[in-house]
Amino acid sequence: MPKFVLTFVLGVCLLFPFSVSAQQDVALSNVSVQLWPEYDRPSMLVIVDFKVAPMTPLPVDLTFRIPSDSNLIAVALEDEGGNLLNANFAPPAIEGEWQSFVVSVEKNVTYRFEYYQPLMFNNNDRAFTYVWNNLYAVKNLSINVLEPIDAKNFTSEPAYVSVQQVNGLNYYEGQAMKVESNQEVRYSLQYTKSTDTLVSEPQAIQSSQPLDEDTTGRMSMSKLYPYVLGGLGILAIAGGLAFYWRASRAPVKKTRRRKNTSAEEDENKTARYCSQCGSRAKMEDKFCRTCGSRL
Repeated sequence: MPKFVLTFVLGVCLLFPFSVSAQQDVALSNVSVQLWPEYDRPSMLVIVDFKVAPMTPLPVDLTFRIPSDSNLIAVALEDEGGNLLNANFAPPAIEGEWQSFVVSVEKNVTYRFEYYQPLMFNNNDRAFTYVWNNLYAVKNLSINVLEPIDAKNFTSEPAYVSVQQVNGLNYYEGQAMKVESNQEVRYSLQYTKSTDTLVSEPQAIQSSQPLDEDTTGRMSMSKLYPYVLGGLGILAIAGGLAFYWRASRAPVKKTRRRKNTSAEEDENKTARYCSQCGSRAKMEDKFCRTCGSRL
């Protein structure tokens, strides 16, 4: 029994280091980092494309680290037609100054993750430092920058090696480099800018045609009035019928009048009448209550 327990404990202890070692053995053939400052937000959009080495056993889960102040917005893979599809991944978990997330790599295709990270602003000066700090060795790591609109005095460290024009903007390309596993790579950039103009301004949703009374799905008040009046008329008729039905079913209460027959007969027997006007008088009357004649 003690031998079995010892074997079980050793197996559990060795299992986790083995999984970490397996991840560290994975190599990436290409990693392309694109830095787009002030693209559609006043921050840095970081786009990372990567592909595992050709002989990597698949599927495999890869863990990536990004700064803790980042906002991961997308994890995708590229299909045969070059379209980006959502990829399976585990949400980020904070680990000190980093946050880690796991991407499930199921095919030997290009994968991508994107996140926003704050820029440093000092009046018109902008600055940013990108840090690659991951478990995997990379055969070719390149870092490129899309210069924002109205930017001036752009510099980088390491220095860029070439500049291309992309939609009228400068696209700075860095030197590809080989990176060992757990090796940290830093890339810093600075520029000046006196405006808040973004490369891609957020677009408000607009109608493809003017909205008026004839637009499909819309109804003007003038067209709505007949329906309102018709509905009120139906309600009035229904209310009248309901009132009539309730009134016709209401029970009629009959009052009963109790007569004292014996009292009336006694009164008739003792009744007196005036000889002058014929009015009825009581037995104790001495004069007629109507004409005043003596009885």
